[in-house]
Amino acid sequence: MLIGVTGGTGYLGAHTVRALLADGHQVRLLVGPDAEGAPVLDRLGEAGEVDVLSGDIRHPATIEALLDGCDAVLHAAGVVGTDSRRTELMWQVNAFATEALLTQAVDRGLDPVVSVSSYSALFPPANGIIGPETPTAPGRSDYAKTKGYADRVARRLQADGAPVVVTYPSSVVGPAFHTAPGVTERGWAPLVRFAVAPRLRGGMQMIDVRDVADVHTAIMTPGRGPRRYLCGGELVPFDGMIDALERGTGRRFRRIPLHPGVFRGVSRIGDILGGIVPMGDGLTYEAALLLTAATPTDDTATLADFDMTWRCPTDAIIASFSVPSPRP
Repeated sequence: MLIGVTGGTGYLGAHTVRALLADGHQVRLLVGPDAEGAPVLDRLGEAGEVDVLSGDIRHPATIEALLDGCDAVLHAAGVVGTDSRRTELMWQVNAFATEALLTQAVDRGLDPVVSVSSYSALFPPANGIIGPETPTAPGRSDYAKTKGYADRVARRLQADGAPVVVTYPSSVVGPAFHTAPGVTERGWAPLVRFAVAPRLRGGMQMIDVRDVADVHTAIMTPGRGPRRYLCGGELVPFDGMIDALERGTGRRFRRIPLHPGVFRGVSRIGDILGGIVPMGDGLTYEAALLLTAATPTDDTATLADFDMTWRCPTDAIIASFSVPSPRP
């Protein structure tokens, strides 16, 4: 199949493109102006047949050029972060460009049309577990709101019978494939830098980046109609994540007991400051909510449909420190 891919120069996208190529697919990769000449492009070109298309996903002509002649599309492009000064860009890319791409792909008869969402689009769930039937949430951050908008678009198309497939990755971990680290690794970077972490009740769903790439590859069978797949992985206790960081870095972390309410309050202050000065992708209020809520996911349908088992996410965290990855 010829598969149009957006976001393929990003952390998750690069792993996905590599898996698609290994499975024998051809890829037309949309590369934004900020990623032209990225080292990962050469590496992906060595792995298989990649047609690189330069353009801005916000432009209708770019979407037309990407989809022309393709059999399927996988849309993984998105603005990930917590800097509220990027809110407008998040809406342009995560919401409106996604709506335009999914709609046009369906109109052209592509099958499947894959939209990479996030379990943030479904948080918090009414019944305490995030599954494929969990309704789209209103969103508690700019990022979650834009992903929720795109999820509602995808579900409307699914309700009409369109072969739209949505995946919901949780916190994705593991070594980067010649890209910048993922947002989860950037989030724990301050803890690693100072070897200090809170001792906290809670945890977060984490999944090996290769597992999500494998799901995206397994999805590429036409004729199966609309579907939704959770890619939650395993619920890793917060202390378990710090244990993995210690093993990966070979350093002992000083752990400071912290009440979940104080933890969330500190993170909210960080979000407010992030609207004034660049704060990076460290701890955010949304991340603090996810950590302290320790909300599990129901991945049963994903694992059964593709006859898969998840890799150990803490092993993936440790491996992140043994394979150097390019920094922004």
